[in-house]
Amino acid sequence: MPTTTPLNTQENKETLDDNARKFIVDALDQSFLTENRASSFTLLVDWLETSVDNEKKIVHKTFDNGDVRMFLVSKVTKDSKRVAEKEKIDEQQYKALLPSSTLHLEKKRHEFDYIQNNISFSVKYDEFAGSDLRMIEVDASSDAERNSFNPSDFPATLVEVTGEIKYYGYRMAKYLKTLS
Repeated sequence: MPTTTPLNTQENKETLDDNARKFIVDALDQSFLTENRASSFTLLVDWLETSVDNEKKIVHKTFDNGDVRMFLVSKVTKDSKRVAEKEKIDEQQYKALLPSSTLHLEKKRHEFDYIQNNISFSVKYDEFAGSDLRMIEVDASSDAERNSFNPSDFPATLVEVTGEIKYYGYRMAKYLKTLS
């Protein structure tokens, strides 16, 4: 039976750097994801507020093992840097906010660590529902490490789209609608 992560006030909020490099990629083989011990889950994302430099959304994560986690996420862009504040919410809070959704996106996400040149990169691979578009985000512990990632050394062809605004946040959901 699926479980819901209880609301824990000590771990309720966290602030995260949200400046990973973004790439379009062809579908990755399941064997590659298995070899890299990818954690997989379905993400339902509903935006409550959107503006040029801010967005607020609710996120419903359902892991392959049935666990469920829900979050309220606020993102702010300032001086070309994105910062996200993520707050755990419970099912009641999620259901109360859901009717305020102005834009919806569903995707399957696979997260894994990838080592290149002795640097550990955090990789998020997204398969968007109803689309053939696939993306990865590559992050590291610093801008210098993040920038040292060499896409030509990754075992799939990557096309960098970092900085192309249509691939960020709520704009991505709008862009996917134009592809269908």
